[in-house]
Amino acid sequence: MNTGNVYEILDNEIRLKYNSRAEFGRKVGMTRQGVKVFMDILKNNNSGNSFNKISRILEKAGYKIEIKKIT
Repeated sequence: MNTGNVYEILDNEIRLKYNSRAEFGRKVGMTRQGVKVFMDILKNNNSGNSFNKISRILEKAGYKIEIKKIT
């Protein structure tokens, strides 16, 4: 999974709907620093990201992950 795409979507959402990453962090239950670390992991497509963590944060932000079979 290329998490860079997830980063772009989430970064755009934060810029449009929140005054700061700290405000977004409060909504999803993270500190401002936690949001920064998480976003950096997504942006750099690091192996440090876990599916469950990404899913939980996206769900709290109003998104869901759909899995589709590639034919």
